[in-house]
Amino acid sequence: MRRFIRKYILPLLLSILVTSCFTDFDPGIQSDPVLCMSSLITEGDSIKVSLTHTWAWTDSKIIEVASPHPSSEYNPAILVRDGVVRLYVNDEYEETLRLESYVSDYLWNADYPWIMTGYVYYQADYIPKSGDRLRLEAESAEYGSASAEVIVPEKVEIDTVEYTVSNYSESVTTSTMTYGMNLNISAWFEDPSESVNYYMFKTSSSGYVYESDDESIRSVESVTFADVSEEPLFTEHVSALDHALGETSGYSLFSDRQISGKRYPLHIRLEDLEYYIRNQDTGPELGKGYVSLDLYSISSSYYRHVISIWAANDGIVGSLGSIGLADPVFTASNVSTGAGVVAAATKCSYRLSLEEIINDMQ
Repeated sequence: MRRFIRKYILPLLLSILVTSCFTDFDPGIQSDPVLCMSSLITEGDSIKVSLTHTWAWTDSKIIEVASPHPSSEYNPAILVRDGVVRLYVNDEYEETLRLESYVSDYLWNADYPWIMTGYVYYQADYIPKSGDRLRLEAESAEYGSASAEVIVPEKVEIDTVEYTVSNYSESVTTSTMTYGMNLNISAWFEDPSESVNYYMFKTSSSGYVYESDDESIRSVESVTFADVSEEPLFTEHVSALDHALGETSGYSLFSDRQISGKRYPLHIRLEDLEYYIRNQDTGPELGKGYVSLDLYSISSSYYRHVISIWAANDGIVGSLGSIGLADPVFTASNVSTGAGVVAAATKCSYRLSLEEIINDMQ
């Protein structure tokens, strides 16, 4: 019923309300572009900062260069190459970031050759640690200045994983082994009580390909699955109306407002998991497949930014705002110019060995 209302009833009502209400309109508002600064800082990894500038959707020069994806990070028309970006760690100046460029063959598109220019970014030598308070200050002669501050979160470990297996199957031949199953997983962690915390959860899997000098020898290992988790914390930001009419899937961010200081199991369900191995004898690393359960502690700026994107794109208020029937929803930013976001995350991974699961089932 909820899907029927969201798919058929709501679009019908909206179409009635907005019939004959659309026309091309250029308000002609003059607005000077400002710096847009974006960075996702991860504990233990190098800091990379993207500098672009804001622009009007009616700017024909940018649209002509960037079509069909004018807002893409690969858009050369909005990249800022003359910036100076300074990094401060715990209020002490650390360094001025260096300008780097990135071009990859996979960016090549014959229809849109401009994309081969790749993109530029600013990189630091400093490797961030949990607890660091980082401040980035950027300047551009043409677009002015921008600054943002973020604290790298402390790591929160997944300390225990429990699981049950269903629909188990296996098929073994002389050269291949295929195992199938569904997994119901409880990933336990303890939320620190002394602070307000925000999290993101992801699942991933291993893969392996081995090719020898003999082209006839090729060993493969793959792990595939469908993550159909319905963990209640993943939808704590969704209102009753959004549950009925909006899109609620695809997000796995949550806060600790329901579990502050408590130990809690995330409920993860993986369906149609297939573990495939081919030519194990010739591939020395085969037989070590796993599912990775990744718990990220994220900064409040990251949480607020992503939730605001959900509200703007999938929430009922954002949907109504996009057609003028409610106030528009703007994405959250912690950058002084209001454009972009500087966020931080710390990752904890727990590898669930498929070999151990299979041995238990036999």
